[in-house]
Amino acid sequence: MRGLPIDKPTNPSKRKLGTIAIAIAAIGSMALIMDLLLTGYLKMYFTNDKPEGVCPIWDIQRPKSFIENNGSVVREILFDEKFRNGSAAKLSGMVQIDTQMRDNPPTVEDDPEYWSRFKKLHLYLETTFPEVYETADVVKINTYGLVFTWKGSDEKLKPLMLAAHQDVVPVQKDTLSDWTYPPFEGHYDGEYVWGRGSSDCKNVLSAIFEALALLKKNKFKPTRTIVLAFGMDEEVSGRLGAGHIAPYLEKTFGKNSMYAIVDEGAGMSIEPSTQRIFALPGTREKGYLDISTELITPGGHSSIPPEHTSIGIMAELEKLIEGDPYKAVFTPENPTFEFLQCLAVHGGDKLSWRLRKSILRSGYDKIANSYVIKYLTSNRVTKYLVQTSQAMDIIRGGEKNNALPESVQLLTNHRVAIESTIQEVTDRFVSRVHAVAKKFDLGLKVNGETVLESTSNGHFSVKDAGHSLEVAPKTPIGDKVWKELAGATRHVYEDAVFTNLTEPIIVAPAIMTGNTDTRYYWNLTHNIFRYTPVLAGFTDSRIHSVDERMGIDNHLRLIAFFYEYVQIVDEA
Repeated sequence: MRGLPIDKPTNPSKRKLGTIAIAIAAIGSMALIMDLLLTGYLKMYFTNDKPEGVCPIWDIQRPKSFIENNGSVVREILFDEKFRNGSAAKLSGMVQIDTQMRDNPPTVEDDPEYWSRFKKLHLYLETTFPEVYETADVVKINTYGLVFTWKGSDEKLKPLMLAAHQDVVPVQKDTLSDWTYPPFEGHYDGEYVWGRGSSDCKNVLSAIFEALALLKKNKFKPTRTIVLAFGMDEEVSGRLGAGHIAPYLEKTFGKNSMYAIVDEGAGMSIEPSTQRIFALPGTREKGYLDISTELITPGGHSSIPPEHTSIGIMAELEKLIEGDPYKAVFTPENPTFEFLQCLAVHGGDKLSWRLRKSILRSGYDKIANSYVIKYLTSNRVTKYLVQTSQAMDIIRGGEKNNALPESVQLLTNHRVAIESTIQEVTDRFVSRVHAVAKKFDLGLKVNGETVLESTSNGHFSVKDAGHSLEVAPKTPIGDKVWKELAGATRHVYEDAVFTNLTEPIIVAPAIMTGNTDTRYYWNLTHNIFRYTPVLAGFTDSRIHSVDERMGIDNHLRLIAFFYEYVQIVDEA
C-alpha cells in the first residue's frame, strides 16, 4: 500500500534536535522574563522614597490679627459655648426652610410660584446676617440667584470669590419614616444639626455669612474685593442659577478676573493606611454625560408576543453595557496621581514597599502603573477616581399587563474620566446600541441622524439628554494661591483645632467625581478649589441620604477657616 504523507518515517535525530531547540528557546524566554522581572523589582526596590520636590509640606500662614489678638477670635469661634449654640441655631434655621430642587425645574418666568420658596430663605438671610447686607452690594440674578460684592480699597487686586448653593436634593417620601428627626425640622442635639441640606450645602452658606459678619464686627476692611455667589439649582446642574450668575460676573468683572474661587467640595480625612490627616481641595472635576435611549417597537396583545419584547431587547443592551466597563487610566493629568504621590512620600512604612515604590514610579513605569491601577480598582470607592463610570439610573416602559410595550426609555449617567471626552464616551455607547440593533434587525438614530434605517421591528433613538460637561480644566498647585489655601488649612487645624498633632497636615489635590456650580465659572479664574475643609466623611455627614446631618464642631471649624482665609488672602 502506498504510504500517506503522515505515514512517512521521521528522522529520530532531527526530531531530537527540534525538541532541544524548543527547550532552549523556552529556557531562554523564561530567563528573559525572570531577568526583566528581577530588573524591574530591583529598580523598584531602589527607587528613592523621598524624591526631591514631590509633595512638600506647605508652610503655615497666619493673618496678622491672629498674632495680634493671640487667636482669641478663632478660639471664640471654636470653643465658646454661646457662639456654638448661636451658630447651630443659624444653621438650623436655614435647614428649616424647604428649598428642595427636583429634576427639570420650570424657568422662573414660566412658574414663579415654584421658585417662591427662596423668598423665605432670602428674608431669613437678611434678618440673620444684617452686617453682610449692610456692608456688601447685593444683586439678585434671575430673581433668586444671589451675588454679594464687598468692595476692597484696591481695585487693581482681583477679587476673592466664595460660593455655595441655596437648594437641596429632594427627600424621598417613602423614606420619611426612616429619619431620626423630620428632615426639615433642623433638630440640634448638642452635637449635630440634623436635616436635609445641613451638610450639602447650607452649612457652607451659613459659614460664609457667619465669617463675614464676624469680620465686619471686628472692623475688618478688605483691600481685596470679596464676591459671594449663591446659585439656587446646583443639585440639578445649576443652569438657572450659576448659569446666569457666571455671565453677570464676566460682564461686571471680566474674564479671568477672580483671584481664586472656593466652592463646596472635598474636605479632610484621616487616611486609613497611614493615619495621617489629609486635606484634599478638589482641583479638577470629572466630565458629565447623560445619554437617553428609547426603543420604539410595534405594540400588540401580550398573548401573542414576539420572541423578544422591547423590554427584553433593552435588557440585552443593559447587560452589554454593564458587561463592558471602561478601562481605568492613571496619569499625572488626574489629581489622584499627586495625592497618591503624597501618600507614598509621607506614608512611611505603613504602606507596603511595593505599593509605595509603584506609586512613585507610576508616571513612567508601565508595570508600576498597572499595579497602582489594580490597587485603586479593587475598591468601588477609589476605582472611579481613574475610570469612567456608567450607571443606568432610570428605565420606563409598558402601561398595561396585557399590552406589549411600544416604547421603553433608558437613561444612563456617565461621569467621564479625566483622560477621556464626551465624544469618546458617546461613540462607545452608540457602538453597543448599534450591535444590539443589528442583532435584532432594528433601526438606529443618534441625535436625530439616521445610522441604521428603521425596520418593521422598530428602531432605537439615542441622544444626549442635556447638561453634558467636558472634564474641568486643571487648577494649578504649588503657586502662591495654592500655598495660601494650604497654609490657611494648616493654620486653623494645627494652631487652633488639633494643637497636639505630632505630624503636620498634608494638603494635596483631589478629584471631584461629581460636579459643582464651578462648571460655569471656568472663565473667571484658573484657581478653582472645590473645598469644604471639615474633618467628616460621607458616612458621618450622610450627604443626599436619610439622616443627613452636620457635626457642629466641624461647622465651627469651617467658619474659622473662612474667617482666617479671607484675611490671609487679603494681606497677601
